Amino acid sequence: MHWNPVLPGVWLFRDSCNVYALEGKEGLLLIDAGTGAWLDTLDELPQRPTALLCTHYFRDHSAGAGAAAEQGIPVYVPEGELAIFTDPEQHFRERETYIIYDNLWDHFAPIEGVKAAGALRDYELTTLAGVEIEVIPLPGVTFTQSGIGVTLSDGRRAVFCGEAIHSPGRMARIAPLQYNYNDLSGAIQADYSARSLREWRPDVLLPSLGEPICTEADAALALLQENLRHLAAVRPGMVGQMDPLNSAPLERITDHVWLDRRSMANTWYVISDSGKALAIDYGYHAASTAWCHSARPARRRALLHGLDGLKAQFGIDRVDVVLVSHFHDDHVCGIPVLQRLHGTECWAAENFADLLEHPAAHSFPCCWPVAARIDRRLPLEKEFTWEEYTFRLHPMNGHTRFAALIGFEADGKRFAHTGDQYFFTNGVADFAANGRAQNHVYRNGALLDGYDVSGKWMLDWRPEIVLQGHQPAMFTDEAFFKHIAAWTEDYAETHRRIMPLDDTETHFNEDSWGGWIWPYRTHLNTVGPVKVTVTVRNPFPHPAELQVRLVGPKGWHGSSVTLTAEPRAEVSASLTILPSGPCRRQPIAVELSSAGQPFGQVAEALVTVGNAQF
Repeated sequence: MHWNPVLPGVWLFRDSCNVYALEGKEGLLLIDAGTGAWLDTLDELPQRPTALLCTHYFRDHSAGAGAAAEQGIPVYVPEGELAIFTDPEQHFRERETYIIYDNLWDHFAPIEGVKAAGALRDYELTTLAGVEIEVIPLPGVTFTQSGIGVTLSDGRRAVFCGEAIHSPGRMARIAPLQYNYNDLSGAIQADYSARSLREWRPDVLLPSLGEPICTEADAALALLQENLRHLAAVRPGMVGQMDPLNSAPLERITDHVWLDRRSMANTWYVISDSGKALAIDYGYHAASTAWCHSARPARRRALLHGLDGLKAQFGIDRVDVVLVSHFHDDHVCGIPVLQRLHGTECWAAENFADLLEHPAAHSFPCCWPVAARIDRRLPLEKEFTWEEYTFRLHPMNGHTRFAALIGFEADGKRFAHTGDQYFFTNGVADFAANGRAQNHVYRNGALLDGYDVSGKWMLDWRPEIVLQGHQPAMFTDEAFFKHIAAWTEDYAETHRRIMPLDDTETHFNEDSWGGWIWPYRTHLNTVGPVKVTVTVRNPFPHPAELQVRLVGPKGWHGSSVTLTAEPRAEVSASLTILPSGPCRRQPIAVELSSAGQPFGQVAEALVTVGNAQF
């Protein structure tokens, strides 16, 4: 077992995977760790290693990373795999080991944590060991695998591509592509990666399993795509999910309004006469959510989409502004990536901007854990402009209370963007023969008057074209607006029938929230007071005094307060609780009494004290 030169400035050690060493101006850049056997042979190399990059977490690629870190070699891992590398014990605590229908290969994770020096962020251009590198997202055998693009000393472009390819047309193993029980969703990711590599145009591919591909790299990748389609063809619907990813990226709605066909939740672009693009929402690439059955953040990935279409259609190479309809991950996860790479601004309504900017502080559904920089907080019911367009936001509740209707005019048409509020059961072609699909989510804060609020605005604005999150553009007619009017009545009547929601009754509204705690997650290095803001709701149809107390486990001491609230009103106060010692994700709760009647512990939050990881 020795190091062997395979290309100018590139050495190969055949461990449990290929371990590569790339000569740089400031030492050697190592790619993948194998078992770590190579650590005993470093004297064979012309320089000392100054960094180790791991393409993915599989143990046959990563087991030696811990020993490398202990010897002083900084280890860098894909950003989406930072947690599984550094805290595998927590990963295995959370992983189900009996009834397994989730077959993603995260059982092949490291068994010991690695002290990582940093994360490899998708699309990042950086320099390590004096080598300029580009991090290329290569989902496939792991959803978060990354490739490392470099220019070799002889001028050839090369990618250390992990398991994205093994040899022309083949992968070393396809079992990891079966993410769920009986699918091949990973084949869609592998096809995306092969296409991404072809767009990068490497001269050389350096796989972690297999031989270096030093000639005809594009042909090797094209054959892989062909074979992946053949593999996927035996699984119903798989090839159908690949096809849109290889079609035209944009679809025209009007001359200046376009749909991004590669977005999972719809991204809509408004194009200005000056050659800028405003996006309404910017979430997942359709390829990255072709399976979308897991809520774990590490199994979701924000990949760029639409930029190739904007460049080809309009010569636009960046998104100027993202205007957000609501805070859910499938609508916003790509915003931090756009901001990091292109300086894109994020404009959000004031009623949910904090949820985007401080995701750790709340626990409402579908929260993307990466904070977005909010460049403009937009008040509701007031006009604002971008380029030649005037927009107006209006309150909306139903699918979520943390949303806003968006109204604007373009190309002589009135538009409305309704987020995920309104769906139809039979597409959007014939509203007279269509049915209404309810999409309210109670934990999102769905309230009884939600569709009444949005419906009144829709009937007043009467948009000619309605854009929303997951169906094609809707060209409205009278039948459409009859549906909007009926939606309010159906929604309220259905819930009044099933719950005690009459004006004279005691209730916490349709969503049954008694309150919440902000921030939801608190992480302290040492024991000290935990300071939070508590919001509680008066369940009575009359003014009442609310007795609010913060409680924890035995030995914790929380403060209390008495608040006065109007009927059904939400009121807030600052409270503190003192932990008794170190803990990890210890729940605390808000205990509520109203007018002397106890309602119990109506909301919780989590506290970690004295642990490196939350």
